[in-house]
Amino acid sequence: MKEEKLKALISLLDDSDPDIYTNIVKELSTLPASNIPKLEDIWLESDSLVFQERLEAIIDEIHHNSIKKELINWKNSPKQNLIDGAILINRSVNYHLSIDNVKSTINKIINEVKPELKEQKSYLDKIKILNHFLYFIHNFMVLSPKEETNWGGNISTVLAQKKGNYIITSIIYAGIAQALKLPVSGIQLPNSILLTCESYSIDPPSKKSKRSYFYINPIDNGAVLSATQLEHVIKFKKLKNLPQYYKPSNNLDLIKLLIQNQIFCYGRLSNYKYVEILKSLLNVLLKKRV
Repeated sequence: MKEEKLKALISLLDDSDPDIYTNIVKELSTLPASNIPKLEDIWLESDSLVFQERLEAIIDEIHHNSIKKELINWKNSPKQNLIDGAILINRSVNYHLSIDNVKSTINKIINEVKPELKEQKSYLDKIKILNHFLYFIHNFMVLSPKEETNWGGNISTVLAQKKGNYIITSIIYAGIAQALKLPVSGIQLPNSILLTCESYSIDPPSKKSKRSYFYINPIDNGAVLSATQLEHVIKFKKLKNLPQYYKPSNNLDLIKLLIQNQIFCYGRLSNYKYVEILKSLLNVLLKKRV
């Protein structure tokens, strides 16, 4: 949009004619997110409450449209990077989130762990080293379900506080593990999150490599479970012992869980604006690709 047209549209924002306002909103809402800083400056310069409220609504709409487009691209990406997905969900409720700060914190941990993995051959030993760095050097902790916060699933605050809910903790764990080329994924266990890591062993009769899995509990300092131990967990939770509970799921499922949990948290705090924003993002992820 040309500068002259943009200024003309903005100058009519506090027009009393509802049709004019509707048309202006329709045009301005299609602007790319790169225009938000400029619009925020205009907002600061105005002393009209009506103008500010209307411009703020337009800025919100531009921001949400931009996040939706980015989330669609993330969903359609073959990689579906977990950290990028969590950043997008965080940005949906925080315009000014510093992406660089989040990524530099994650990369710092990755660069610390990477050299220590070189001498290790088994994934199990590598996971033990990752656990040591995350839980005993960086001191990550999981929030108690009784701790009601509005930031427990926001990756930026969680990295700063070294504390978050069980979903974002699992996402950070799996995201770092995947960046280190470790085959770690979530599993679809109702009302809980465990991670799984592929493992290979030699089948004696055939002498062929056999794929199996072990399981990781990010809530318990990355404690490792066998398939038999996972079966005991499933029985304890009084769940039907389904094969899908033992197999890795995709990163999309973890980000869906993060959004659903955030909807619950903001709803509990009566922040219905954020609830609606997050519901619209969840719909983007639930919609089948055409």
